[in-house]
Amino acid sequence: MATALLALNGPATATQMFTGANSTGFPPCDALIEAGLSNRLLFATDPEYEPRIESYWVWNTRRHPYCIVQPHNAKEVSTAMTALLGCEAGAGDGTGAGAWYIAVRAGGHNLGYSNNIDTGVTIDLKHLNQTTYNRRTNIASIGPGGHWEDVYAELHKHGVVVTGGRDGDVGVGGFLLGGGSTYYMAQTGFGCDSVTNFEVVLTNGTIVNANKDENSDLWRALKGGGSNFGIVTRYDMEALEDKNIAHGQRAMLGNYSAQLVDAVVDFTDNQKKYDKDALVAILVHKGGEDILATIEVNTDGVKDSTAFNKLRQIPQASPFTQEVEPLSVAAANTTLSGNAWALQTTLTFKNDKRILNHAAKIHKQFARKLTQGIGEESFYSIVFFQPLPSFFAEISEEKGGNMFADTLKDHNAILWTAGVFVYTNQSDFAIAQVQMNKMVTELKSFSASVGGENPLIYLNYADFSQNPLGSYPKENVDHMRKVAAKYDPTGHFQTRFPGGFKISRVAA
Repeated sequence: MATALLALNGPATATQMFTGANSTGFPPCDALIEAGLSNRLLFATDPEYEPRIESYWVWNTRRHPYCIVQPHNAKEVSTAMTALLGCEAGAGDGTGAGAWYIAVRAGGHNLGYSNNIDTGVTIDLKHLNQTTYNRRTNIASIGPGGHWEDVYAELHKHGVVVTGGRDGDVGVGGFLLGGGSTYYMAQTGFGCDSVTNFEVVLTNGTIVNANKDENSDLWRALKGGGSNFGIVTRYDMEALEDKNIAHGQRAMLGNYSAQLVDAVVDFTDNQKKYDKDALVAILVHKGGEDILATIEVNTDGVKDSTAFNKLRQIPQASPFTQEVEPLSVAAANTTLSGNAWALQTTLTFKNDKRILNHAAKIHKQFARKLTQGIGEESFYSIVFFQPLPSFFAEISEEKGGNMFADTLKDHNAILWTAGVFVYTNQSDFAIAQVQMNKMVTELKSFSASVGGENPLIYLNYADFSQNPLGSYPKENVDHMRKVAAKYDPTGHFQTRFPGGFKISRVAA
């Protein structure tokens, strides 16, 4: 009888097909089964499901989708995309399915709702993790589901490296779509600037390439445009010679932040002379203590670079040592523990010591207020200062441009990033969020008061209350709108994929 009714009503949708004994009860998961992807699905009853959830970097991204689909190649990503979007009529249309959504996971290192979902399906790109190298073209092809430590280890076999993440456990996909801060920025720009081609699955299932000659508008929009256009299934990147790097982490006494600020400002103003050197300055509050640190790198493997002379003059908390080794080794040994409730946020401002000193001051105030609110053993907080000299914008433009680097072209700047890790509960985490937002507001106000504003909200470090896409130059915002409308005319990435920062949410 059911077969006869289906025949009378024409072709059956996936939701219709799975209304009986075969139904999982989740229309999008049923659609994936109907599309032939049953052997790519994980449900909460499967033993691999919970370990995969626990592999997300921090607790607040460990959500539980109806099912996880793990495609093995771009064609299967296409099949999953069209199956899920083809059955979206079940979302809030009175059928009882309710509203459900789609998330895309690459490395699982981003925060917020960018890479997981409770009410819907997560497309997990875990198996799209291959790294290959073409010596003839000097192009490394990298899957979005890999982590940089594994990418570097594979490329090391070929004597090359790419401009990827500094920490080995950072994922490939989100890092490159948001820009990508690397040790090589003074030579090659941001990580995304070295991408010569993106392989992209569009919402209609079409698989396209985007490069300077083919779909060039999409190529440029993906460099900093985030999750607005399609699912990237391969990144082709220019490779560099895999020289050993010299790297070390300096620890300084916590009451010398003014001297650290002086050194950071001086390095930023002079980095064009030291384009083989990279610096990250760090302020940490943990267990009631204030700690200062730096990460100092020379990509030619030169120890004791003169670029860091000012840092050597600051009283050290422990002897400074450097290793000279491949990035594959260094990145594997530099990961940031994330087993906590975590929040990060960011601002950019001019390279002005008054602003950096104020940032150091209010970070101490933030830590003190949080200690009073939830206890000093419940959290640790961290602030990064990263140089963004204006010539970075010139490098990006020479490589075809990205969506955000033009914000740097008029002055040297500092990328300020703050993070807090809470180990107790969500209630304490909520208190940390309130105090963090107050710190951001205060720092933004102070930088404006001394004429130090820079509009950039760097996407990879932004909190989901911020508006990174809206901080980009207007012509680039307009470009992203046009590209999103062209390659996703039905607007699925704006409505069915809620994770990440959406161009449709940027005010016209």
